[in-house]
Amino acid sequence: MNLRQVVMSGSLAALLAAFSTVPAFAADATDAAPDATAATSPPAPATKKSVRAANRAFSHTVQKALQKTKGLEQTSISVFGNAKTGQVTLAGQILSEDQEAVAVNAAKQVHGVTAVSSKLTLRAQGGG
Repeated sequence: MNLRQVVMSGSLAALLAAFSTVPAFAADATDAAPDATAATSPPAPATKKSVRAANRAFSHTVQKALQKTKGLEQTSISVFGNAKTGQVTLAGQILSEDQEAVAVNAAKQVHGVTAVSSKLTLRAQGGG
């Protein structure tokens, strides 16, 4: 028997021994506490689709609050929100600098908002 055959048969025997003991431990663990494995399993990770849906719903809530706020008439403000962190970005055009403060304060009043970033720009009057 040469060295190659010895190594191959030895590794095969070790591999078989390793896999033959795993099911026995797994069976013992499931027989001992069937309810414990269900209770300790972590929740399923959020899918991209569910994260996007949550972000859209969160942004829509902030958008509705801005639409109901006095002083923000004739503005085009878009809301980009992260439902998990509560961060909101406001983007769009406003007529006066006072409207930026009104919009930021209105967004901060919405439940779940932790931070507001403003990317609002002042719309030029009259344009030519």
